[in-house]
Amino acid sequence: MHELGFFYKINVIRDKVPKMTVAGIRFKGPYQNTGKPFNELEKKITEANIDVIYIGLYFDQVQNVPADKLRSFVGAIIKNPNEETLNKLKEMELEIIEIEENDESLQAYYPYTNMKILEPFSMMCAPMRVYPAMTKFLEQHPEVFKSGYDDYKGKNIPCFEIYDSVAGNTRYILQNKNAKEILPDFK
Repeated sequence: MHELGFFYKINVIRDKVPKMTVAGIRFKGPYQNTGKPFNELEKKITEANIDVIYIGLYFDQVQNVPADKLRSFVGAIIKNPNEETLNKLKEMELEIIEIEENDESLQAYYPYTNMKILEPFSMMCAPMRVYPAMTKFLEQHPEVFKSGYDDYKGKNIPCFEIYDSVAGNTRYILQNKNAKEILPDFK
């Protein structure tokens, strides 16, 4: 249980979203099926020898959207987005998006397990613990909820999950409604 992070205290904080250049693939379908496109992306990035941190952008709430219509973007944050690297990514037919810096978001971290065999279970448990903690934070802080988390009015403002193997955690980011839309044509 400890190895899965069940006893890890989830701390929700308010923090900035950094500017990021992300290369990846759009995906429509159940979020638990993003593993295959992530593996395909990882293979391409590894073969091209590009330094990245993997990220998932999740656009829809699973409670409100049928599983086959859930929208996500499986991606890689490019650590050094120079012209040569961006051209390599374009040659691999990856979509490149820019995520603008945003002064306001809710964030939480969840540790990776040290046991390789338990990684898939840990990755499944983490959202089941983190997103309810963020919801509870907003319920306990109605002024924060009303300041930008109350109604997104159909805007494409996804939640981010940054999978940082070097830091040994996943960083969860919930942007507020004032963030710039990402992939506004992805419907």
